[in-house]
Amino acid sequence: MKEKVGNIELEVEAIVEINGKDYKVVNVPNADEYKGFPPSWEFVKSHMLTWRPYFKAKMIEINNQLIPAVEDFLLNLDEDMYDLLLDIYYTFKVNKPSIETNISTVLTRQIDKLEEKFGRRFNEEEKTKLYIKYGIEVAILRDIGVIN
Repeated sequence: MKEKVGNIELEVEAIVEINGKDYKVVNVPNADEYKGFPPSWEFVKSHMLTWRPYFKAKMIEINNQLIPAVEDFLLNLDEDMYDLLLDIYYTFKVNKPSIETNISTVLTRQIDKLEEKFGRRFNEEEKTKLYIKYGIEVAILRDIGVIN
Protein backbone atom coordinates (compact mmCIF):
# COMPACT_ATOMS: atom_id res chain seq x y z
CA MET A 1 0.00 0.00 0.00
CA LYS A 2 1.39 3.41 -0.96
CA GLU A 3 0.87 6.57 1.06
CA LYS A 4 1.75 10.15 0.26
CA VAL A 5 4.42 11.41 2.65
CA GLY A 6 4.81 15.09 1.92
CA ASN A 7 5.21 15.29 -1.87
CA ILE A 8 6.38 11.71 -2.46
CA GLU A 9 4.45 8.43 -2.50
CA LEU A 10 6.16 5.77 -0.41
CA GLU A 11 5.41 2.11 0.20
CA VAL A 12 4.11 1.30 3.69
CA GLU A 13 6.07 -1.72 4.89
CA ALA A 14 4.54 -2.21 8.34
CA ILE A 15 2.54 -0.60 11.11
CA VAL A 16 4.10 -0.46 14.57
CA GLU A 17 2.90 0.88 17.89
CA ILE A 18 5.21 3.10 19.91
CA ASN A 19 4.06 4.60 23.20
CA GLY A 20 0.43 3.91 22.33
CA LYS A 21 0.60 5.52 18.88
CA ASP A 22 0.48 3.66 15.57
CA TYR A 23 3.16 4.56 13.02
CA LYS A 24 3.39 3.45 9.41
CA VAL A 25 6.93 2.37 8.50
CA VAL A 26 7.92 3.62 5.03
CA ASN A 27 11.10 3.01 3.06
CA VAL A 28 12.62 6.26 1.85
CA PRO A 29 14.50 5.91 -1.44
CA ASN A 30 18.08 7.12 -1.64
CA ALA A 31 19.43 9.06 -4.64
CA ASP A 32 20.24 5.85 -6.54
CA GLU A 33 16.76 4.39 -6.02
CA TYR A 34 14.77 7.55 -6.78
CA LYS A 35 13.83 7.84 -10.45
CA GLY A 36 14.64 11.24 -11.91
CA PHE A 37 14.89 14.28 -9.66
CA PRO A 38 12.65 14.94 -6.65
CA PRO A 39 10.37 18.00 -6.73
CA SER A 40 12.67 20.03 -4.42
CA TRP A 41 15.79 19.39 -6.50
CA GLU A 42 15.78 22.81 -8.20
CA PHE A 43 15.35 24.56 -4.83
CA VAL A 44 18.20 22.60 -3.21
CA LYS A 45 20.48 23.07 -6.22
CA SER A 46 19.95 26.83 -6.41
CA HIS A 47 20.11 27.47 -2.63
CA MET A 48 22.98 25.14 -1.73
CA LEU A 49 25.25 27.89 -0.38
CA THR A 50 22.62 29.90 1.49
CA TRP A 51 19.96 27.45 2.72
CA ARG A 52 19.82 26.72 6.43
CA PRO A 53 17.10 24.08 6.69
CA TYR A 54 14.70 23.90 9.59
CA PHE A 55 14.48 20.34 10.96
CA LYS A 56 10.78 19.45 11.24
CA ALA A 57 10.81 15.70 11.85
CA LYS A 58 10.45 14.20 15.29
CA MET A 59 13.26 11.91 16.45
CA ILE A 60 11.94 8.91 18.39
CA GLU A 61 14.36 6.83 20.44
CA ILE A 62 13.93 3.10 19.86
CA ASN A 63 16.51 0.67 21.29
CA ASN A 64 19.00 3.53 21.83
CA GLN A 65 18.70 4.66 18.21
CA LEU A 66 17.02 7.83 16.98
CA ILE A 67 14.40 7.09 14.32
CA PRO A 68 12.96 9.97 12.29
CA ALA A 69 9.19 10.35 12.18
CA VAL A 70 7.05 12.68 10.09
CA GLU A 71 3.42 12.85 11.20
CA ASP A 72 2.46 9.18 11.68
CA PHE A 73 5.25 7.77 9.48
CA LEU A 74 8.49 6.23 10.68
CA LEU A 75 11.20 6.70 8.06
CA ASN A 76 13.39 3.75 7.12
CA LEU A 77 16.58 5.08 5.48
CA ASP A 78 19.72 3.40 4.20
CA GLU A 79 22.84 3.93 6.31
CA ASP A 80 24.33 6.79 4.25
CA MET A 81 21.07 8.71 4.09
CA TYR A 82 20.50 8.14 7.81
CA ASP A 83 23.99 9.55 8.55
CA LEU A 84 23.15 12.56 6.37
CA LEU A 85 19.85 13.08 8.22
CA LEU A 86 21.58 12.83 11.62
CA ASP A 87 24.20 15.35 10.53
CA ILE A 88 21.45 17.77 9.47
CA TYR A 89 19.60 17.12 12.74
CA TYR A 90 22.61 17.77 14.97
CA THR A 91 23.84 20.70 12.88
CA PHE A 92 20.59 22.64 12.55
CA LYS A 93 18.32 21.37 15.37
CA VAL A 94 20.48 20.35 18.32
CA ASN A 95 23.42 22.74 17.95
CA LYS A 96 23.10 26.41 17.20
CA PRO A 97 25.24 26.79 14.08
CA SER A 98 27.01 29.97 13.06
CA ILE A 99 25.35 32.12 10.42
CA GLU A 100 27.87 30.87 7.84
CA THR A 101 26.70 27.26 8.28
CA ASN A 102 24.46 26.09 5.43
CA ILE A 103 23.44 22.81 3.85
CA SER A 104 26.61 22.63 1.74
CA THR A 105 28.60 22.55 5.01
CA VAL A 106 26.85 19.28 5.87
CA LEU A 107 27.36 17.82 2.37
CA THR A 108 31.07 18.67 2.47
CA ARG A 109 31.36 16.99 5.88
CA GLN A 110 29.65 13.84 4.52
CA ILE A 111 32.12 13.70 1.63
CA ASP A 112 35.04 14.20 4.04
CA LYS A 113 33.77 11.26 6.13
CA LEU A 114 33.59 9.08 3.01
CA GLU A 115 37.14 10.02 2.05
CA GLU A 116 38.28 9.06 5.54
CA LYS A 117 36.36 5.78 5.34
CA PHE A 118 37.97 4.89 2.00
CA GLY A 119 41.37 6.21 3.06
CA ARG A 120 41.87 8.43 0.04
CA ARG A 121 41.03 11.82 -1.44
CA PHE A 122 38.35 11.94 -4.13
CA ASN A 123 39.02 13.72 -7.41
CA GLU A 124 36.82 16.61 -8.56
CA GLU A 125 34.56 14.40 -10.68
CA GLU A 126 33.93 12.04 -7.76
CA LYS A 127 33.23 14.95 -5.41
CA THR A 128 30.81 16.50 -7.90
CA LYS A 129 28.91 13.20 -8.20
CA LEU A 130 28.74 12.94 -4.42
CA TYR A 131 27.48 16.54 -4.05
CA ILE A 132 24.73 15.74 -6.56
CA LYS A 133 23.90 12.46 -4.77
CA TYR A 134 23.67 14.14 -1.38
CA GLY A 135 21.81 17.10 -2.89
CA ILE A 136 19.18 14.72 -4.28
CA GLU A 137 18.88 13.02 -0.90
CA VAL A 138 18.46 16.39 0.84
CA ALA A 139 15.72 17.22 -1.71
CA ILE A 140 14.01 13.90 -0.90
CA LEU A 141 14.19 14.71 2.83
CA ARG A 142 12.69 18.12 2.11
CA ASP A 143 9.93 16.64 -0.05
CA ILE A 144 8.85 14.17 2.63
CA GLY A 145 8.76 16.90 5.28
CA VAL A 146 11.86 16.15 7.37
CA ILE A 147 13.28 19.63 6.66
CA ASN A 148 12.02 22.80 5.01
